[in-house]
Amino acid sequence: MKIMTKNNWCTFLLLSVLLMTESVAAMGQNVKGRIVCNGKGVAHVAVSDGDSTVLTDRNGYYSLQSDKRNGYVFYTLPRGYEPEVADGFRPRFWAALGSSDKSVTEIRDFRLVRRKGSDNYVMIIGADTHLADRARDVEQFRGFTSALDRERENAGKSMIHSLLLGDLSWDNYWFANRYALPDFLNTCREQRYSMTMWPVMGNHDNDPSVSDGEATDFLCSAPWRRLMAPNYYSFNLGKVHYVVLDDIYYKNEREEGAKYKTGVAGSRNYDGLVTDEQLRWLEKDLSLVADKSCPLVIALHIPVWKLDLRTYAAKANLKNGTSERLCAMFKDFKEVHIVSGHTHINYTAHPEAFPNVTEHNIAAVCATWWNTGFLTGKHICKDGAPGGYSVWQVKGKKLKWTYRAMTGSNVDRQMRIYDMNTVKRRYETDASLRRMLQRYTKRTDYATYDDNVVLVNVYSYDTDWKIQITEGGKPLEA
Repeated sequence: MKIMTKNNWCTFLLLSVLLMTESVAAMGQNVKGRIVCNGKGVAHVAVSDGDSTVLTDRNGYYSLQSDKRNGYVFYTLPRGYEPEVADGFRPRFWAALGSSDKSVTEIRDFRLVRRKGSDNYVMIIGADTHLADRARDVEQFRGFTSALDRERENAGKSMIHSLLLGDLSWDNYWFANRYALPDFLNTCREQRYSMTMWPVMGNHDNDPSVSDGEATDFLCSAPWRRLMAPNYYSFNLGKVHYVVLDDIYYKNEREEGAKYKTGVAGSRNYDGLVTDEQLRWLEKDLSLVADKSCPLVIALHIPVWKLDLRTYAAKANLKNGTSERLCAMFKDFKEVHIVSGHTHINYTAHPEAFPNVTEHNIAAVCATWWNTGFLTGKHICKDGAPGGYSVWQVKGKKLKWTYRAMTGSNVDRQMRIYDMNTVKRRYETDASLRRMLQRYTKRTDYATYDDNVVLVNVYSYDTDWKIQITEGGKPLEA
């Protein structure tokens, strides 16, 4: 029989106190679990219910006291890992809670997949799929899922993920066409969406059947939070920290005498802003990013900044000072990229007050709500760019991006060039065009253009770029 020495006794007491402290701390928590990889706990992983945020201990265990209001718990994917994936595209970084009763303790465990060489990868960023079972949209969507197959093949052995910037569905047709968020997921399953999809909530992804009131925004986002993902969360891929935000405050106010589609309770109106609840969570999330020299990517639906089309100056686009408040939170980061959708056009914004911030507004996968493809066979966005998405090449801390057409014989083409002499003659002589201009008086009459003009539409133009046109080897004047 061994006699316990003074040193051994002190060690035993210390371990007992530590274990008791951990047990007492966990006793008051109602959401618990463990995050593992190959059966081994993963330490220092952030776990949140959208309000409280904690870190896993050295054995991968976490516990938090949740008000359960959001109905979920999620973790922030750490560098060097990938999440488990369901259906080939749905990342299992979150789990729904089963009870709203705060006295009920729930256990939610997660498994990670170790990924070597994950600092170099491809991120596909698309926006506005607007699937609603109209204009042959589901059929046309195959053009996008086929494009993803090509991108996956092009990536070779490199990791490839996708980020979809909202309006995956179309609220106005949830009930009239019986096509809502569950149907979007079914379409992705049927078409074998071929890579991990990180979803962002858009204004058209809210439940339009909820009447306007104090809790409308929260209630209208409930189907998304139950089915798709948390409406705000974060993840790390390689050396890049990604944050997804919900910048739609859905109001759905009813207008007196107005008629709405089946199942729609109001006008489906909204404000563009980020709630204080999200900003408080974001402050905690950003504080956990140790290396502020790593790129930060903020993904949301409505643009934070819009462009003055005369001066190309960036102007705040969100209400209640959200644009400025949000970007002020990024002051410690060296390089910040905001990616957004909503407008169905491409543009790049550089807010003067925030020189570390660049916003990339990315034109739509659906182009003009699938209508041009349906009516003309040509998939064209509002700005004349082809319907498409952005391809981001990530190598450590270096990011490169390019816009890519979804379909067509040359998907890498970056511009269209128009000989305006030809366009001008067409507008002068085509009777159907003259009738169109008489009916739609705000349309541009290209017959009024000067002679010998070349019009260049650079799809994803950036004021940092230099555009030069040459004829016979000689540059033309702009």
